[in-house]
Amino acid sequence: MLAHSISDYDLASLDFSKQAETAARMQLKHPVTGEALPTCIWLQGIDAPAYRETLRRQIDEQIEQGREELKALDLENRHLQRLAALTVKWEQVTYHGKDIVFSTANAEKLYREQVWIREQVTRFVEDRSRFI
Repeated sequence: MLAHSISDYDLASLDFSKQAETAARMQLKHPVTGEALPTCIWLQGIDAPAYRETLRRQIDEQIEQGREELKALDLENRHLQRLAALTVKWEQVTYHGKDIVFSTANAEKLYREQVWIREQVTRFVEDRSRFI
């Protein structure tokens, strides 16, 4: 529920950039059963400056390269970069039998290789209610 009533409605009260910058904890769920897994990922929301900076950098690169069109793989790679930029840390990530230390590069690799994790992360970061 919003802190303001409609009578004191002000668009500035709906600026979520500061809240989105504070990472929220996402508990990873099993892709079939929905059961909570021990893995937790801390994520910023799409209103966070990190998201906007990554998006602007991607657009600048496209302009500098003179590319007018992007392929599906380009768009997917850009999406993965933005998700990785919003990932702050994680706990208990075991992949191929090894504990994986958090890094932006490792986050991008995990999201690239495990589409079900990418889908959960995408839904989480796009839900502004997680960052109020």
